[in-house]
Amino acid sequence: MRRRTSRGRIVALVAAVAVAVPVLSGCSARLSQFIDVGPEGGGTLSLELRLDPAAQQAIDLPRQLQEGTFEKFLDVRNERWRAPGDGALPFQQRTEANGTVVLRSVRTLKAGTSQLDDLESALGVLRPLQPILAATGRYWAAPNPGDAPAPRGDGESPATGNAPGGAAQAGITGLPARVPLQNLLVDEFTPQGKDRGRSVYATFSIASRGGVGDVLDPPCNGGSRRVDFTRADRALQGGLRFAYTWAMPSRISLYSTGGRLTGDRYVASWAMPYGECDRMEISSAGSEDGRVVNGIILGAAVVFLGIVFALRAVSRRSRRRREGGEGTA
Repeated sequence: MRRRTSRGRIVALVAAVAVAVPVLSGCSARLSQFIDVGPEGGGTLSLELRLDPAAQQAIDLPRQLQEGTFEKFLDVRNERWRAPGDGALPFQQRTEANGTVVLRSVRTLKAGTSQLDDLESALGVLRPLQPILAATGRYWAAPNPGDAPAPRGDGESPATGNAPGGAAQAGITGLPARVPLQNLLVDEFTPQGKDRGRSVYATFSIASRGGVGDVLDPPCNGGSRRVDFTRADRALQGGLRFAYTWAMPSRISLYSTGGRLTGDRYVASWAMPYGECDRMEISSAGSEDGRVVNGIILGAAVVFLGIVFALRAVSRRSRRRREGGEGTA
């Protein structure tokens, strides 16, 4: 951890508040999720929401703050979210010189045994989106005709269904009523330890999906002809961005398409607009292990090629002997 901190790598991961900000033309909003995993499996999960002045007006930010919309989004199962440097507040609010408002909150992650149990729990909690839309009075997440699922017994729409809403003018289609910060698909983590007195780096294999909703839902299925996007959908696609960053305790050896590595391969990050739900994958094999694996593969390839060339040489000699014997006869 000291080594990575001294190199100044960004401690963070994304899938920030999967809040549906009703962005108007010209608005800019970015939802970032920063995940920093330590050698023992603990760490921090940070969420950051950036809203430019136009986006603040679009969602009526003062009213959202007055009604505690963001606290409701965070306060699910008493997850102990706090403002950076001030545990008495749920999130930190600051305004940059250009008028952009930044809301930031942090959750401390407990170290697990062999898996990132606490992180998986925090990412998987279903969080409400509807209050953020309803508070503005401008956009409603109205489902397409015949598209709305039946309410559950507790009166809420299913997590994978459309958010409840009234008659919409420029409604957002297919938006889930509640969403997780990320859909964690694979979560394998072995903490740093000792093997016969020798330190062994932490290893991991993680796959998650960003964006809002499931792959087959309208927000993540923009290429489907059956999806009829509204003006509000197109505005969100143009103005809302998601950022995801995973900072790991060991070097990342493999990562999925669309990502980039920084910090000497300790940090992987992705960015995507609203309407995309990309799969994000990272795995480790400490750098030494990677060299061993590569050496084995290269050695096997050399041996295989050697066998092929040897067989060809033997085949040529046999053919020449046969041809020579036939000529003599």
